[in-house]
Amino acid sequence: MLEDSLKQYGAGRSILVDKHGRVIAGNKTLETAIESGFTDVEVIQTDGKKIVAVQRVDLDLLKDDSARQLAYADNRVSEVDLEFDSAQILKDLDDGIDLSGLWTSDELKDIAVDMTEDDFYTQKAETPLYVPSDKKPDIGNLFDNVRTEELIVNIRLSNISQEKKDFLILAAGRHVRFDFEQIADYYAHSDKKTQELMEDNALVVVDYDKAIEKGWVRLSEKMDAQYKEENPE
Repeated sequence: MLEDSLKQYGAGRSILVDKHGRVIAGNKTLETAIESGFTDVEVIQTDGKKIVAVQRVDLDLLKDDSARQLAYADNRVSEVDLEFDSAQILKDLDDGIDLSGLWTSDELKDIAVDMTEDDFYTQKAETPLYVPSDKKPDIGNLFDNVRTEELIVNIRLSNISQEKKDFLILAAGRHVRFDFEQIADYYAHSDKKTQELMEDNALVVVDYDKAIEKGWVRLSEKMDAQYKEENPE
């Protein structure tokens, strides 16, 4: 619907980027515009103290049907396409971002519950179609361990016993963030031994039966069985 609107009526709604050009709002508009053949962008710089109006000099709302159609298309696309990323909401909450003015505490709890149920109880697995890029990514782009390193430094500087330090350093690894799209790309360009080790670490799951054998999905199966036992209907 968004693609049809852009092709038939042209661009109307703007996107929002930060001072480095990173998209704050309008990701889908930008993505669809590129796919629809748009190759140029006009950046209007503002500090947020002025309303930015996009003026279509080729349209007259009182005379052009397409102007009125564009208004409907804009509102209809927004209505149909509204879908929040629950995982991103929970991540931002964990990072301390205050969203209380946008959702009530009960609504945020519902999002957390729905997210948990989706993670553990869904019977439908949607496997993405992955096509490797032409270039192997740098291994440093596969993960973000800044938080882990901060924790390890603090642990090592503490006055607790070495045994406790060793345990907490192991636990700090939980905070490493992996970019699985980059990891899949790296896997596709790696030698066989590296691929085998990546599979052993469940960084990629190529063979589901092998993953079961190594125990990576055993816990999921046990939870699934327990859920079915408690909810036979």
